[in-house]
Amino acid sequence: MRSEKILEQELLKALPKDRNSDPAGLHLANLVTSVSNKMVPVNSFSRIWILGSLQARVTFGYLAYWLRSRFSDAEEKQRLKSEAHLAAALQLFGTMGYLRGAVMKVGQMLANLPEVVPEEFAEVLSALHFEAPPMHYSLVREVFLDEFGREPEEMFASFEQQAFAAASLGQVHRARLQSGEEVAVKIQYPGIARTIKNDLRALRLLLQPLCLTRDWEDTIAKLVDIERMLLLETDYIKEADHCRQARTVFVDADQVVVPKVYDGYSSKRVLTCEYLLGCHINEYLQRAPEQAERDHFTTLLTVATYRLYYRLHWLPADPHPGNFIFMPDGRLGLIDFGCTLVMNDEEWCDSNAAIQAALDRDMPALNQAIASACRFNHPDEMAPDHLEVIRQGFCWFMEPWQHEGLFNFGDKAFFLRGIENVIEAARKRYTRSVPMTIWSNRFTFGGRAFCYKLQGRCEFRNIFLGESAWQHQKL
Repeated sequence: MRSEKILEQELLKALPKDRNSDPAGLHLANLVTSVSNKMVPVNSFSRIWILGSLQARVTFGYLAYWLRSRFSDAEEKQRLKSEAHLAAALQLFGTMGYLRGAVMKVGQMLANLPEVVPEEFAEVLSALHFEAPPMHYSLVREVFLDEFGREPEEMFASFEQQAFAAASLGQVHRARLQSGEEVAVKIQYPGIARTIKNDLRALRLLLQPLCLTRDWEDTIAKLVDIERMLLLETDYIKEADHCRQARTVFVDADQVVVPKVYDGYSSKRVLTCEYLLGCHINEYLQRAPEQAERDHFTTLLTVATYRLYYRLHWLPADPHPGNFIFMPDGRLGLIDFGCTLVMNDEEWCDSNAAIQAALDRDMPALNQAIASACRFNHPDEMAPDHLEVIRQGFCWFMEPWQHEGLFNFGDKAFFLRGIENVIEAARKRYTRSVPMTIWSNRFTFGGRAFCYKLQGRCEFRNIFLGESAWQHQKL
């Protein structure tokens, strides 16, 4: 069992230090300990105040950089900029690790976009995926007493008091059942669902000046769907059901593993599953795996996601690095199904209409599908540039589907074209869309960012043809 001190040291080792102001990481150590021992604040005013204070500190830091760099040469400017980025990233890490919930989800998303945010930001914020400061064990005990009326030591043969992974909504402890099975126990932070509701309520108030714009209704619909998406992740009963369903679509030969759920040890805020031996992507990449091995795992990830898409009509909308386990025997573990959109018939038909139109190179049908996705009745209702920008983004999405042979997801130019398209659409305010777009974008960019970091390749078109064939056979 790892002690709290050992886990803290591992986290500190994973985070870079400011070589001038905190070379030994003493300030960072105090930050990690402070975050671990604090209850997550749930009051809306408190959370807004904390975020406002963070903004002021980050702004002051960059102002100081600007003043100092005015009298420096190019090399010194670069050094000062890196230090400013690192200081800002560590402030973000501390605040997001404290607030958790929706705020920390934003940090995870930023960390999952390499080449978009500064390298210092990505390096620090990536720890929010599974190395965030865990909550104190007394809070864990409180959750168990509320859910089961018993403490962990009464339920399990052994229970490690220190979490081995902690993220935005909960943390995970290793334990052993009375029957001998080793399990992973995910425990939700107290009050986290309330923080999500308060954060989204505050965001709606901040955006109130937009209420007179033509897209206000669209903005509200998106915020409602974001809240639904995040609250879905707090329902461990629903996640357990998703795990059971996902296990039914894979066989041993697929080399994709979904852990077994133990119902008697699970509830709405506690989820106990089979423990999968392996590591996350950062540790895996430190071993400098050969290209063939990277391609193998990229193939397994692609098969897994499109198996869920075609057989269960799911969009797993949270494909961040903490949700995948690289197992030593070459299998890929899928360990989180909290943020999963189960598409209704209309969403499923709309999604596949756009895909089929692109595959058939049927431009009128593709334009109509895009117009519908952007909440227009007909393409003619869209400005030509609006239609073109969204169409370019969808064509980028479809490139792997239409490519014969190995598709290289590690191609930097390909990855950046997708990111640049999203930035252009946001800059031009071409953001009007059906709520499902939030899920599909998170599904697409999260998965591709993961494969880009893995520098993996796969026979994407062949995988798509194989998985979609099952759907056609069923029909």
